[in-house]
Amino acid sequence: MNLGTPRGLSSPCQATDSLIPLLNRHWDLLKDGVHSKLFAFDKDMMKLDSDEKILLRGSKGLPNIHHVNDTTMVISYLRGPFLFVFNFHPTNSHEQYSVGVEEAGEYQVMLNTDEKIYGGQGLIDQAQYVQRSISKRIDGARFCLEVPLPSRSAQVSVI
Repeated sequence: MNLGTPRGLSSPCQATDSLIPLLNRHWDLLKDGVHSKLFAFDKDMMKLDSDEKILLRGSKGLPNIHHVNDTTMVISYLRGPFLFVFNFHPTNSHEQYSVGVEEAGEYQVMLNTDEKIYGGQGLIDQAQYVQRSISKRIDGARFCLEVPLPSRSAQVSVI
């Protein structure tokens, strides 16, 4: 299927012809509060990448995934100086979730999906946006951050 342009779609067989209308963007959904807030986060994430070239950082463009916990449903990875932490659990939040980092120092939250402007609950106070690493071995790293991590949220921090 040629997805080059919205009007220039072609399908290789009749069986997929019915799917073509589903491939169009539904901009009318942005009128809905949930979708407009997700779109706001998407725009801010894309701007962060555009400004900081996050996708170009790391080993051959791949993130350094260093924390995966199936029980807590938390994943974190590093990409250059950026730390990404995701809590996929539908109900469990953490006041201080320990995540390993290699560099000691202060980490500043750049994006937080828990902010109300992105449809979050606003559980993380602005005073918690700066976290200082502590000397504690976690995830094979020499230091760790203890981050507040609401359920169904993600944070991007930079040292």
